[in-house]
Amino acid sequence: MKKNINYLLLLLFGMLITVGVKASTCSDSRVLELSSLANEVNVSYQEYDKVVDKLDSDTFGDEDGEVDVTYPAYYLTIYNLSDDLNASIVRSDTKETVEVSAKNKDKDGVVYVDAGMAAKVKLFTVKIRSNDSSCKNEVLKALAVTTPMFNDFSTYTVCQEYPEFELCKKYTTVDYSNLTMSDFNTKFEEYKVKKEEEERQQKSIVYNVGKFFDTYKWYIIGVVIIGVAIIVIYRIRRKKSRLV
Repeated sequence: MKKNINYLLLLLFGMLITVGVKASTCSDSRVLELSSLANEVNVSYQEYDKVVDKLDSDTFGDEDGEVDVTYPAYYLTIYNLSDDLNASIVRSDTKETVEVSAKNKDKDGVVYVDAGMAAKVKLFTVKIRSNDSSCKNEVLKALAVTTPMFNDFSTYTVCQEYPEFELCKKYTTVDYSNLTMSDFNTKFEEYKVKKEEEERQQKSIVYNVGKFFDTYKWYIIGVVIIGVAIIVIYRIRRKKSRLV
């Protein structure tokens, strides 16, 4: 009985060794080669108009047919993903994961991953991994990509007049998805009051400087003339002293 137990233990140990061999990573030289390829990979994003609905063209007074209703959206774009690599894209808030490889390249050699509508700020972690069977999915490089949100407030009339207002920016990495219309109006009124006060102060400074100059301009001009005359006389005397 004891011999059987020992035999089973040795068999189990042998299986573990076998599994360990199969799961071993690539050689150092291969990892270095894969890492070099991974360093060539770049990730960005590209905006596009996503069709979210269709309306009868009659609504717009056009001929019969349908009109696409679109909303800004993004593709994550992965460049230089070779056959020896693959990529795992994880959206931080939902943990939704997409895996791609060189097989997913478009005609232009770029891998496009739909990141969805720009209704909120999204953060993605892109892991560039080995596609080599000896070290499959070993992470070689990790990148973070943030896609900004489209700011619906930017379409408001007041934002055409005050485009510099923070909440009027068309795209932003500050999440305004939970900001209500009431919140926007409150912040806008605060901004407007502050801006008008700054403009009033600026005008006041310019006005006071102008008034001061107008009141004392002849004195100022006289001082300038005297100053110039002194400099001229000094230079003339200095030249004469050198000649002597």
